[in-house]
Amino acid sequence: MEKTWFLTALSVLFIIIYFCCGCTKKPEVQNITFSGMGTILSVIYAGERNEAAENAVKKDAETVENELSYYKESSFVSILNREAHAKETAVPPHVCGLIEKSLEYGKMSGGFFDITYKSTGALWESSGNKIPDDKIIDEKQRFVGEDKLNVNCSENKIKFAGDGVKIDLGGVAKGYAIDRAGEILKKYGIENFIVNYGGDMLICGNKAGKPWTVGIRNPANQSEILKKIELSSGCTAVATSGDYERFFVIEGQTFSHIVNPKTGHPVKGAKSVTAIGKNAASTDAAATAVSVALHEKEAVKKIMEFFNVKIYTLDGDDSVLTEWQL
Repeated sequence: MEKTWFLTALSVLFIIIYFCCGCTKKPEVQNITFSGMGTILSVIYAGERNEAAENAVKKDAETVENELSYYKESSFVSILNREAHAKETAVPPHVCGLIEKSLEYGKMSGGFFDITYKSTGALWESSGNKIPDDKIIDEKQRFVGEDKLNVNCSENKIKFAGDGVKIDLGGVAKGYAIDRAGEILKKYGIENFIVNYGGDMLICGNKAGKPWTVGIRNPANQSEILKKIELSSGCTAVATSGDYERFFVIEGQTFSHIVNPKTGHPVKGAKSVTAIGKNAASTDAAATAVSVALHEKEAVKKIMEFFNVKIYTLDGDDSVLTEWQL
């Protein structure tokens, strides 16, 4: 049976996006939507239309995708995956910094977030119509781990430990792009905004002096709101992860797109994970890490503590939202 990839249109989050309720005059609200990073990207902001800011955000999203996509042959990630096993390979300072930060996230997560997971994860994408053999997975697992990368950001050079090492920044790149978009908007004087890249968000400012509200939906029933969360002032990042949104089918079996770096196999049971923090990149990484560590209670609590995030999860067929406590 052919392997099939799915990306559903279901969103686990919604934002109450009005800027004023019961006011005699509502402030202008601008909304742009465009494609990138394999999903739908959008920005909502208060104030007069600012085409320069909009164009800058769109251009930067394209730049991030071109530089960091595992699937673009010309990206720095692909260059590293082709060349860094044989020699130290130079990358721009911001790319080296992101890889270095990603390794730090890996340590913070106890290894449940690991950009080298692709060393094994790639098997699931290239397996054709067959589930990868356990022996091959075990062989590839020796190329997984933070110690398989030598990152020298003083010279912006990276070296891989072997030919089988591969990295994928997909667990952090979208959050990284969102943070960059937020900085661009602020540079143009826009303080009240929502950057929403495929359901991961950075929400800053307020709606006419009132806090934003985030609602967590039941992925199996979009009309059911499981919880509403009123956000604090300043900026808040929201990231979602889980098998409700992206999955693939091999030999009639459904697998999550998230691969456990500790086992080389797709995770099970993580229907939905929502992480709420202050920084989109770290919150993105935390959501991925919790999706992997979901059934290890103490590991999830450590991720919450180290990443300083709130966590809400749906497990398996359960429709009851769990709010994790330290």
